[in-house]
Amino acid sequence: MLPRASSLLAIGLIACGAPAQHHPLYGAGTEKDEGHGMLARASSKLMTSDVVEPEGLAPTRPPRAAYDDGYGGQGYGGDSYGGGAYGGQSYASYVAPAWGYPSVNRAPSYQQKPNLASSIEGTISWRGATPKVTTACGVITPLQISAERAVGGVLVYIERITIGRMLPHSTGEQRPATVGGIVVKHGCAFAPGVQIVTPVPASLSIHGDTKRARIRVTSPGDGTKESDLHEAGRVSLQAKIGVTRIESQDGTLGAAWVVGVDTPYYAITDDHGRFRLDELAPGTYDVTIWQPPVPTITSGTLTYGPPVIVHRSVKVGAGSARLDVTLGR
Repeated sequence: MLPRASSLLAIGLIACGAPAQHHPLYGAGTEKDEGHGMLARASSKLMTSDVVEPEGLAPTRPPRAAYDDGYGGQGYGGDSYGGGAYGGQSYASYVAPAWGYPSVNRAPSYQQKPNLASSIEGTISWRGATPKVTTACGVITPLQISAERAVGGVLVYIERITIGRMLPHSTGEQRPATVGGIVVKHGCAFAPGVQIVTPVPASLSIHGDTKRARIRVTSPGDGTKESDLHEAGRVSLQAKIGVTRIESQDGTLGAAWVVGVDTPYYAITDDHGRFRLDELAPGTYDVTIWQPPVPTITSGTLTYGPPVIVHRSVKVGAGSARLDVTLGR
């Protein structure tokens, strides 16, 4: 179970039938799904030119053609570009560390049931000024706050259930599909700022951009370790139950937070601060709202306090229940 903290100013729990916020939420798994239900299983669009989808959930796309059959093997630039995942297994003299982790191939701790129709949806909003900090790298905006004061990129999930949705599985395999597990250094911050990894243990990869950095990773059970993240390089480690924090050693880059849980119900709020947890059985649920801490600047270094973690009990009937939360000071 994750640690608890509280920084909540207002929470509204409204009965089913409340007026829609902005345009309606689209169905889970549809093309217009914007950060709730099935799309949350893709974690985030990483703020780069390429979208990285989790294993087994990527749409079918035609393969990129190689220059010719013998150029680098299969596909453009060889087999998986450089011999491994995106970025390759090596860069110049740097070799990504190799490690193994047990594949998650266990039955869920709850009863799986198809065609569940209940849901929880709502909006996460912000009270107060939009936080910004300036380091030697540049200006960092740690929260995605819209003109309507909605907060994007907040994790919402349910941790303990007895009856739940059918788990998605990797293509051609029986083990559950892995969600999340990719962090990218993007300018002055690591992105996405927060993501979920499930089921755990799972692979967690940190990818570099055009400028190398010394990074610090604090993870459950392993403490704090430092590594060199080379240009276009990659650092691989294991995500476990709990929270992994990724930041630069000099404290000038915005941190990323990886939350490892075993649950089929999670969502990332979209640009309008909205979320929806689909395919629920009627019942009462403990909903967790998890927002990364807003850093302060001390002698040019980013300093983080505890994350904002809000728990709310929500009763769900045959339809939809609503949970609206306002954060900030």
